[in-house]
Order: sequence, then structure tokens, then C-alpha cells
Amino acid sequence: MSEDGIMERTIGMVDAMSMCHASVQLLSRALVEIRLSGASRMAGFSRNTYLLCGGLLVTLALYLHTPFPNEAAEPWKQRVTSASVRIVNDLSVLGQLLGIASSVNISRFLTENIKHLNIASLQSEILQNVQITEDTFDGVPVRVYKPAGVQKLLPGIVHIHGGGWALLSVDAYHAFTVELALKAEAIVVSVEYRLSPEHLFPIPLDDCVTATKYIIQNAEKLGVDSSRVAVMGDSAGGNLAMAVSLRMKSETQIPKLKVQALLYPALQAMDFNTPSYQQYSQKLRKCPSFATKEILVRYWQLYAFGHDGYTSDFYVNNHTTMALKRSKYAEYVNQKHLPPKYLFDKDTKAAAKLLENGNIAKKIESIITNPYFAPLMASDDDLRELPKTYIMTAEYDCLRDDGWILADRLKTLQHSYEHAHYDGYEHGFALMLHYDVHGKFMDNVVQYFRKNL
Repeated sequence: MSEDGIMERTIGMVDAMSMCHASVQLLSRALVEIRLSGASRMAGFSRNTYLLCGGLLVTLALYLHTPFPNEAAEPWKQRVTSASVRIVNDLSVLGQLLGIASSVNISRFLTENIKHLNIASLQSEILQNVQITEDTFDGVPVRVYKPAGVQKLLPGIVHIHGGGWALLSVDAYHAFTVELALKAEAIVVSVEYRLSPEHLFPIPLDDCVTATKYIIQNAEKLGVDSSRVAVMGDSAGGNLAMAVSLRMKSETQIPKLKVQALLYPALQAMDFNTPSYQQYSQKLRKCPSFATKEILVRYWQLYAFGHDGYTSDFYVNNHTTMALKRSKYAEYVNQKHLPPKYLFDKDTKAAAKLLENGNIAKKIESIITNPYFAPLMASDDDLRELPKTYIMTAEYDCLRDDGWILADRLKTLQHSYEHAHYDGYEHGFALMLHYDVHGKFMDNVVQYFRKNL
């Protein structure tokens, strides 16, 4: 279905979201009338109107009532963000059930409205300080951000957006990449890679590698110092960023990447029973993170296979063979790499039955263990050849343990890395420019770039 068709058929659902605001106004008007003029002035409001208002307010309250822990850093802002994500998720599921379009396409349509919020948040004087151009690097669409008025060669940052390999775009990250270019005093190239499930692994990765190689090979023309190029991404973008580093390490004819920055990256599809996956395995409406086990299991499959038909096996780790569960790959994601505070009192491995669905497990083993698909499957020798690494993790996140495991493996190898962990925050918070912590996070990663890039 075309974008126009999706727009036409989902507009009614989007309009329904505004009814919550309208109901608040209507109820407020009713309360004012009662206070000022007494109940006799309320004859124009029917009993059904009150019931509708009450029902909508209850619905809104339920969306806002996300069970954030007492230690949440900015609970009300986090609740509003969570409610927004849940509304998008519920509308996409409902739209698919009604036959409007696939849930992925509806989610794309709804989340693309993020770009309007991003652009609106940028003040005109900020935009005057950065040159923004659309380009194509060897067939891959990109957006280039360059601090205005700078003549010398600058470091380059290849930015790869998140979104489960299936959602979001350079538009959704526009304000983020503008800020990054100005604060890091770097040329930022945001890659518009092709998305799954229409384009399966390794196509999104191929696009990112192609763009990265083009930047290094044409660095001077772009105003970039080819010896100072970094790759950066969040969530699925962090997966792609590390996979780019792994692919690029074998390139001998061009300068090496100097830094990789991985923000709450998705790094393995081997074990969906790590403590963080267990801790945030609830349904979305009961979880403080929108990167829930249910959602991640689905999007890993969409990236690999274009469907989510193996969900029940992935969910309980039956998607891997017994031999693989005892192999070197299992050691790469061993929970011994986690800090004690994130280990459960009981052995999380023992909590799950060691089973396998042999028909599926054997068929998909080669992709699950491919380090370009799941970068934590890289050997220690491969990790030693990676560029300097910045890792950021968040407490309320299924992917938290992926980042911690990578950090500990790099530490064991005495590889250059820095790990910034944010307690009290959920997956995706770096993109929430309205959070108080955003400035702290941005200053931290920019300082790392300035020191190491």
C-alpha cells in the first residue's frame, strides 16, 4: 500500500488520539460551569457526554500509568514518552487487525511525525550555524551536516539511526545530528539505509558499509580528515555501527576507523534469557522500557528473515541447538561478564529449560552466529582489531546486558574503551531532547570524541 493510502486509512485513528485532549477540555468546561453557575446550567450536557469524557480520561490515565520504578530519574517525562510509544504500538497492532496495513508500515507512518517535533525544536539561529545537504554516496542516500564557516579538515562521524532495523530515518534524528555536528565540531553523515523487512540482512549493513567507505575514500572532498573518522549508532544503529567496524577492519587500502560509539546497542540474538531480557519481559503496558523482550524478539526476526514466525522459540531460547548453547558462542555472551548488581539471586540459566527446536535451530544457526548480524559473536581476536570504543547503556533496557558484556570483554582484552551507564533511564533516552539528562549525555559523548577522534 502506498504512503498516501496508509495516511488516508490511518488518519481516523490518529484523530482519535486528539479526542483525549478534547475530552479534557470538555470536562474542564463542565466543571467550570458547575462552579460558577450551579447544576442548573448543565442541562446542555448529556449523561452520555459525561460517560464519554470519563472513559477517555480513564484511558489517558491508563496510558500514563506506566509502572516506572521509584528510582526513575525523570518519572513524569518518562511516563509521557512511554505513553506515546504505547499509543503508536497499539494503533499499529489495531490497524493491522483491521486490515489497514502491516503494523510495521503503520508504525513508520506514525513515528515519522517525530521529525516534525525534531525540526520544531531547532531554533533558526542554530540552523544558521550548520550547512545541511542531501547527497548520495555510491547509491546510498545520506544527509551531511557541516559546521558553517569552517575551512579546515574536520573529523567525520558516520551516524546510523536506530529503530529496530525497520523504523525511523535520518529525519527522525535531525535535531540530534545537528546538535552533534555543532558540539563535536565534526562533519556528521547520517545514513538512510534500506529497512527490513523489505530488505533483509545484510542489505542494511551493506548500505552503511558503502557509505562509510565512500566517506573515507572521498574525505578531502567532503572536508573530512580521513584519519579521524568514527562510526556511531544507537540500538539497531549500534548493531550496524559495530558490524561496520568489523567489516571495515579487513580494508587495507584505506585508513582505519578511529572510533566507534555504540549507544544501548543490540549485539546478540543468542540468549534472550539474560537478566535484562528477563527483567523487562513484560508486555509493553507493564514495562518501563519500550525495548521489551517481546518487541526485540520480533524485530530481530524481521531483520533476519522478514517475518516473526519463530517468536515462540526465540522467546524461550529454543531457537539454538543444545550444542550451540555449550559452544564458544555461548561463552561470548556468558553472564559472568555482568556486574553483580544485575545478576539475579538464582541462576538465570537454570531458570530456563534447556531445550531446542531442532528444525528451526539448525536452519538459522549460521545467521545467529554471524558477527556481522550479531556483533557479540565476534571472536576475541576480532575484537582486538576494533577501533577505540564508546559504549552507553541504560538501566531500564533489555539491551542493557549486551552493552555490559561487550564492555567487560573489551576490558579483559585491555582494549581501549569507555563505558557510560545511566541509571534511572530507559532505552532510547538519548533521543529525548526534552529530558534533563540529554545535555549531560551529549556533553559526555562529545568529550569522548574530542579526546579520541
